[in-house]
Amino acid sequence: MTETQARPTGVAPRLVGTSVPRKEDLALLTGTARFVDDLRLPGMVHARILRSEVAHARVRSIDTAPALEVPGVLDALAGAELVGKVKPWGDLMQDLLVGDHFPFATDKVLYQGQELAAVVAETKYQAWDGCEAVRVDLDELPAVVDPEEALAPDAPLVQEQIVYEFGEGNVFDRYKVRIGDFGAAEAGAAVVVRQRFATNKQAGAALDPHGCVADYDSFTGVLTLYSSTQSIYMVRDVLADVLQIPRTKVRVVVPDVGAGFGSKAQIFGHEVIASLFSMRLGRPVKLVLSRGEIFRSGTTRNAQVRYAELAMAADGEITGYRDYVVHNTGAMSVWGNQVVHIGTNVGMLPYPIPNIHVDSDIVHTTTAPGGPLRGFGIPQAIWAKEQLVDMAARELGLDPLAVRERNVIDPDEFPFRTPMGHVIDSTSIKRCLQASAEAVDWSAPRAPYEGKGLAVSMKYTSCRHPSLDTDLSAVRLRLETDGTVTIYSSDVSHGQSHATMLAQIVADGIGVGIEKVSLAPPDSMTAPFGLGTYASRGAAVLGTACRLATERLRDKILAIAAHVLEVGPEDLDTGHDRVFVKGLPDSGIYLEIIAATAAYRTHQLPPGFEPTLETVATYDTPTEREGSDGSGNLSVTYSGAAHAAHVRVDPDTGRVTVVDYAMVHDTGTVINPLVVEGQHHGGFAMGLGMALSEDYVYDAQGRQLNASFKDYLAVTAPDVPELTRTMEIPAPSTMIPGGQKGAGESGTGPVPAAIGNAVFDATGIRFTVLPITPQRVLVALREKERQGVETLRYPDDMPDFTGPRRHDDWPSPVSAGADLDFDFDWEDDD
Repeated sequence: MTETQARPTGVAPRLVGTSVPRKEDLALLTGTARFVDDLRLPGMVHARILRSEVAHARVRSIDTAPALEVPGVLDALAGAELVGKVKPWGDLMQDLLVGDHFPFATDKVLYQGQELAAVVAETKYQAWDGCEAVRVDLDELPAVVDPEEALAPDAPLVQEQIVYEFGEGNVFDRYKVRIGDFGAAEAGAAVVVRQRFATNKQAGAALDPHGCVADYDSFTGVLTLYSSTQSIYMVRDVLADVLQIPRTKVRVVVPDVGAGFGSKAQIFGHEVIASLFSMRLGRPVKLVLSRGEIFRSGTTRNAQVRYAELAMAADGEITGYRDYVVHNTGAMSVWGNQVVHIGTNVGMLPYPIPNIHVDSDIVHTTTAPGGPLRGFGIPQAIWAKEQLVDMAARELGLDPLAVRERNVIDPDEFPFRTPMGHVIDSTSIKRCLQASAEAVDWSAPRAPYEGKGLAVSMKYTSCRHPSLDTDLSAVRLRLETDGTVTIYSSDVSHGQSHATMLAQIVADGIGVGIEKVSLAPPDSMTAPFGLGTYASRGAAVLGTACRLATERLRDKILAIAAHVLEVGPEDLDTGHDRVFVKGLPDSGIYLEIIAATAAYRTHQLPPGFEPTLETVATYDTPTEREGSDGSGNLSVTYSGAAHAAHVRVDPDTGRVTVVDYAMVHDTGTVINPLVVEGQHHGGFAMGLGMALSEDYVYDAQGRQLNASFKDYLAVTAPDVPELTRTMEIPAPSTMIPGGQKGAGESGTGPVPAAIGNAVFDATGIRFTVLPITPQRVLVALREKERQGVETLRYPDDMPDFTGPRRHDDWPSPVSAGADLDFDFDWEDDD
């Protein structure tokens, strides 16, 4: 597909490509933005969830009757009375819909923080008192926190009621990639480096807490749910299915959302519980989670253990990659196996590796559910692969920069298909790599305990998730009779600046002032169907739908104006809120007159003209289903990122300080540079936390020990260096009309690996486990000194790892061309 642009106006300056100030900022800075916890509805009452303090236990009994005696308590619920009345739900995954979610634990508790009961009362404090009155009798069971220990035949079984198609025991699913012949690559390589790497469970840590207000109208039978979510239609359809009511009787509205990062990309138990209470009482019910609840029961970045190997030829060419991944999905299947599928597939970029052999076990543990989080499995893959690149380069005596220059995708012709199946329509990744190294003066001598490191990645722009045979967004535009334009979309902005970005596209397309373009709140009663906001899809997928809707609206506007002015549409242009004959920008018809004509003077419209100035457009990316060998082009286009870190390690405290950092990206055509730079900076901060400080800490009984911002060491402003070396080297996409690529997540993927490589350069210590905390640094430095070695891998807990770990009998996934039946109704019920 060739690049197309919305037709520019004849007189107004072009807004797309400029740093227009964010339309969202005024409400945020003045405190007038309305989040879920700000909602106050007449007659509203408050719910509170009683959660398990133990991680694994049999449920003997849960008695809510004492709670009903507490002053102010109106109702109470537990799991036993909902069995058979409320459908379990699951997360879409390839080949099956897993129904392992229920509002409350019924037979067994699977993780600390799981819902046991809930109480609704006139005030939230009375609801707390009611929860304390609930009598709970649990028989605690042994917990299993470590995913590798969960693989043992005698490990405590987490999910006992579900028979998995490809799993067994605590293995929820298995996944494999078979590209080329790694055995041949291993045999012919000059060096094969291998290491066990482990990554951490990281919180989304959105400042806006998970929460909702459910409001059931007993007269109309309509349930309205105001929720801090990333996907209104996913929540609507699953909620209607769980409650067994028509889709048309569920309305999901999203107020302002203060971040999500993927942690709000599915339905949660609190949304079902609040809805049940509202339907029982006929009153609005607010249920907002505390920070401790979010830490214990919200979703996290999936922790992984990777037994990774990389084969390299003498000239530095990467000839093969092999990996065995133990993927900790927690107690429940949030987005199923898709983090492993997509993170592994796209995580092989930006190298066209000819031989790839990956096996993965997706494992249940008695810990908080793991799910999508900024990067969706790619930071974990890059953490291992990019360190192996440095390790192999060192063994061969090659410069890590030169090795990457030798291997990154740099074809003579586009599109270029990698052995993994990625179709790269454009990229500047090699130039990004060179620019990032130059920005930190890569070849300059290092001071003691200072080091520099590189890492590169390519991130999908939206993605065809293995479970969904679609990747669409939709936009509806309406030119109002006062000349303003309203945008309707179901994609939820939670930091992506949709109101600004879409307004820039519309303003350019029809020549209206950007101050006259507004974005309506996401509402399933008014917005066209779309999948939601995740996967860096806003600018490319939603933006393209908006561009198409704008072009259709412009065509309608020009048709009316041409009829009135008695000229051809091709003779007209738009700008400064009006339509005019080309070359005569000071004359013409104002847009409000055209809109009023379409609304109130329909007999003056052109013959056959539909009397409306509304348009709807959808955009669905051209992608492929995943093949049975793990290959496939899951993304329409790929954004590149090359990062270079300069760190200083304090040998007395173990503290790692990032003193300089360069981020060079290919985001294609940038709609708003200010917004994109902010996305990259935010992505860096999340990657920095993954690298140096953030992790869920559990004791042997599965209790989280740091479920607060006091103890969970999230990155704060003083931890972030001055990110003055953030650059773009755009290679506009030829697949996306307009040329955009994703920006929201590409800033996260390379960060842990770049910092890890820099720490090795500074200390001679190859850290294999994240995060690289001061305590680990101090222990490793002392161990290196004790052993008297030049370099050390820490922790090096796999001295006997000499080859692959894999299953002898690995079942084949469903083939790419199979007709999959998910038994999931996306249509409105009659």
